[in-house]
Amino acid sequence: MHIFTTLARQPELFRRWLGFGGALLFGRLPGRLRELVILRTAFRFDGPYEWAHHIELGAAQGVSAVETAALGGDLSDVEWDPLERAALAAVDETADEGAVADGTWSILATHFDSGDLVELLMLIGHYMMLSSVLRSLRVPLEPSMVTLADSIEGGPGG
Repeated sequence: MHIFTTLARQPELFRRWLGFGGALLFGRLPGRLRELVILRTAFRFDGPYEWAHHIELGAAQGVSAVETAALGGDLSDVEWDPLERAALAAVDETADEGAVADGTWSILATHFDSGDLVELLMLIGHYMMLSSVLRSLRVPLEPSMVTLADSIEGGPGG
């Protein structure tokens, strides 16, 4: 995968990043929610590489093609449960305002303990960072991922 061959050009940082990224991918947040947040973050922060690579990961966690298309466009096209809606609002508010709004925070806090809230915000921040780093480094999508991303309406640049 191009992400690994590119980031490995700085070996010590790459090694430490793998641990951090792995901790987020296998953290305490429910897998479906994690993938919803990653896909929405990739869309909102113009991350086509992460978008494409998380389409299948999302599907494996129960994210449908219709839901994926909504994550890459208009969220109102899907009836999200209250926790999912709040987590997706956290992504959008971070993109629009730079922080999660008090009302959204209150909803999230009824579902998550303080550690889970930190993990959610770190997940958003991590994929925000990855989107901009990979875009700036001009990391190309693998051809099979281009085909996969093109199979879903919407998404970054869509």
